[in-house]
Amino acid sequence: MPAGAAAPGAEPVTGEPVIPPPSPEPPIVVTPQSGSVRYRVHYGDPADGNVVATLEQSFAIGADRYQLHSEGRAQGLIAWFYRGTLVQDSVGTVSAAGLAPSIYREQRGDRAPRWATIDAARGEVVFGSGLRREAPPGVQDRLSAAVQLALLRQSRPALFEPGATIHLPMLGSSNVESVGWRVLGEEPVTTDAGVVRAMRLSRAGTSEDDPAIDVWLALDARIVPVRMRITEPSGRALDQVLASQ
Repeated sequence: MPAGAAAPGAEPVTGEPVIPPPSPEPPIVVTPQSGSVRYRVHYGDPADGNVVATLEQSFAIGADRYQLHSEGRAQGLIAWFYRGTLVQDSVGTVSAAGLAPSIYREQRGDRAPRWATIDAARGEVVFGSGLRREAPPGVQDRLSAAVQLALLRQSRPALFEPGATIHLPMLGSSNVESVGWRVLGEEPVTTDAGVVRAMRLSRAGTSEDDPAIDVWLALDARIVPVRMRITEPSGRALDQVLASQ
């Protein structure tokens, strides 16, 4: 064999390091559970005590299906601005990727309801208006997104280092957008049951009329947020804080 020749069957030496393929992401663990929570909704800072609405949210998570329901009722003058009530429903399937919505519906006061259906097999979302858009894997709706983030935090905590950004495709009014949730770090939330350790995430509005949203995820096994703040471009903000569970 000539000097320097490789032995038959041996891999050639290139001098470049061998980079192993990335490890597969761990599955999202979804524990079957059901229950309901109640929030107080504040106008502005919760410390000011200006409660303008109550919100009830229920959840039923099974082995392969889920259902989320939320109903908020405004009171006083604020009810005139926000059409009195907001009802949201999200139903879909459960897998190792977490929640996969198939139907989302919302209704504000006496306005006509808005809805969308997602066909995961075809990768398509159909809005109530008839518009059709591509539905990428992992797409979430306005109600399921916070629960999906909580499940992600519990199953893949390394993703939630302060400064990191979690990207989720989300349903808009007539489109699907990639939304980045920036991890701001741990921040306690004061509730009726005491102080809850939580992780705060924030997303900026994706258009000039889209609100910014901050969500506080409990650092325990809860799957619903302990606090959520919605800030409109005008600066008007509604801040919902867990009252009971």
